[in-house]
Amino acid sequence: MRNALAHAGKQGRRVVAAFIGTAFAQDDASAARTQWRQVADQLRPKVGKLAALMDEVEDDVLAFMSFPAAHRAKLHSTGEISP
Repeated sequence: MRNALAHAGKQGRRVVAAFIGTAFAQDDASAARTQWRQVADQLRPKVGKLAALMDEVEDDVLAFMSFPAAHRAKLHSTGEISP
């Protein structure tokens, strides 16, 4: 998330964080991927670098969705994503 917000600029960080957060709130992996792509496409015209980063890291960021829902809340991340 830190890497993503670095591309958003100070003014847009809250909005971008909220947009990206909608993908994590989905019930299953398919819905999360669909939402992730929709967010990237919405951001693409104004924040192209961020959308490109989202395209690159989609599989890594959403990997936790392959675990059962009860286990997801217990997973932790450093938030570091290396493109």
